[in-house]
Amino acid sequence: MIVSLRWIRLLANFCFFVILVICALNYKTSVYLIYQAKGQILFLWNTQPIETFAQKTEISPKEKDNIRLIAEIKKYSVDSLAYDHTKNFTDIYDQKGEPVLWVITACEPYELKPFEWKFPVVGRVSYKGFFEKDLANKEYTHMIASGYDADLRSVSAWSTLGWFHDPVLSSMIKRSKGSLCNLVFHELFHATYYAASSVNFNENIANFIAHKATLRFLANDSSALMEYVRNYSDNLIFKNYMLRRITYLKKFYGLNQNNKDKYALKLSAISQIADSIDDLPLADKSRYLPRKKEILKFKNAYFVDFVQYDSMQDSLEEVFNKIYKGNIEKMVQDLKLN
Repeated sequence: MIVSLRWIRLLANFCFFVILVICALNYKTSVYLIYQAKGQILFLWNTQPIETFAQKTEISPKEKDNIRLIAEIKKYSVDSLAYDHTKNFTDIYDQKGEPVLWVITACEPYELKPFEWKFPVVGRVSYKGFFEKDLANKEYTHMIASGYDADLRSVSAWSTLGWFHDPVLSSMIKRSKGSLCNLVFHELFHATYYAASSVNFNENIANFIAHKATLRFLANDSSALMEYVRNYSDNLIFKNYMLRRITYLKKFYGLNQNNKDKYALKLSAISQIADSIDDLPLADKSRYLPRKKEILKFKNAYFVDFVQYDSMQDSLEEVFNKIYKGNIEKMVQDLKLN
């Protein structure tokens, strides 16, 4: 009976996606949505209850602790933060060490303007996901051939905004306590609040709320809190550096739009940004050195994520302190109302 009900649920969700496909604006979008629906269905069909995974699979004590932690985070998000109750993260997908979703972002070559794809319901978004790596590579190659800078990478989690019951990915339970808290709070928030065609705000507010929630949730665990704050401090230094360089690049491209040597000048500017990572006051610089190669490879597209996820943090902090007086629950409640 449980299997039958689960199959019915999956079929119902698939039918919903078919309706979206019918309403899609063009053939290419329709084909993409069909592939995504197929990938999502196959992905969900191969999940299992998280309790079953914990009992039948050889996992470490840390992973078992993190499985219990996810349930605690979910309860806390509803009881203390006014998140919507969902059935997300009650199942788990065993990745067997392999990525399951790849995401592409693209950007104009001489302007920090992200390329946007348009879809039913969610509106315009500046990223595109694929459950099949070959399809992701084809789209990546297509964007490069079309003259854009493009970034292709696997992702550690995603939200279906309540259309499906999002499962835990097995890679998630290998994270540190603070990192897992932040990730789960972030993804659960997307199921509570999402504004169509507002990618930057959606991701910035989810990042902001997740960080504040993690600090509060870990308040009585000094060891986990210290580790989280230490890592967050390094991330903040790096993110703020990237945001400053984004401001610089915007001015740089504006001044060199008509320069015949603008490609060489662009490569020189981006190389300087990558090399300057060595000079940042990071406690654990080794975590950030691989970013240098990514910046040189993805160029402008590398910077899109920082605008999407981090460009509004100072403004949100001001609103949080002045209007909400540090009350996360009230902020979440107001967002839900609006």
